[in-house]
Amino acid sequence: MSIHGVPAVAQAGWMVQALRAGWADFCRLPRVSMGFAAAFLVVGALLARALVALGLAPLVLPLVGAFMLFGPVTLCGFLGVREAHRRGHDTPPGLPLKAMAAAPRPVWVLGAFCTFMALVWLTDAGTLYSFMVGRWHDGWAAAVPTDAVAWRFHAGSGVAGGFLALIVFAVTVHGIPLAVRGEGTLVTAVVASVRAIGRAPLVHLMWAMVLAVAVLGAVLVPPALLVVLPVMAYASAHWTERVFPPVSR
Repeated sequence: MSIHGVPAVAQAGWMVQALRAGWADFCRLPRVSMGFAAAFLVVGALLARALVALGLAPLVLPLVGAFMLFGPVTLCGFLGVREAHRRGHDTPPGLPLKAMAAAPRPVWVLGAFCTFMALVWLTDAGTLYSFMVGRWHDGWAAAVPTDAVAWRFHAGSGVAGGFLALIVFAVTVHGIPLAVRGEGTLVTAVVASVRAIGRAPLVHLMWAMVLAVAVLGAVLVPPALLVVLPVMAYASAHWTERVFPPVSR
């Protein structure tokens, strides 16, 4: 189906099918998938450690939330690996980075958008922190809210971040996979993504919750991200292929 046509109405049952297909893709490409995910895990751990070292431990959770906004950018690398495997090509460890470097321009624009929104969330969280908490907190234990002030801070930053996350989801849930496939322009990919959500808003909201719960749950056990991140990336591609079947070439 062309992205210029009417997108299919997403069905709840497609979520299970997408997850199964995503798991199957991961099982076929475990090493390169986990290696690429490990890069983001290491960067995230270093940033979190830096916040704790600076006495800003309560900002660790907003940092995790900001990663959720940046997450769609990783799709390009994972999908490049999957496409290479489908074509019978080798999948060396550096392939995801090469796929990102060779991504079409719309993907880079959407990546810049996701990065900007993640920075907005962190800036909002930092502003709230200065007004609501306003003191240094040493140690990893301070990353977990234990008093009323900390809970109010995380509630406030969570509401702001949730609003930004919905915007990013609407634009990228189908926009990035379509852009990676090279179908249409930046504008048509984004419009198609929003139209698809409009045709099945509840099902797409359920899918957004599945993505959020899976990734945030894996954050509690960081090594789990090595599996969860690629599985959800591959599943997201299958989700889009259900709504927008690839055009035969």
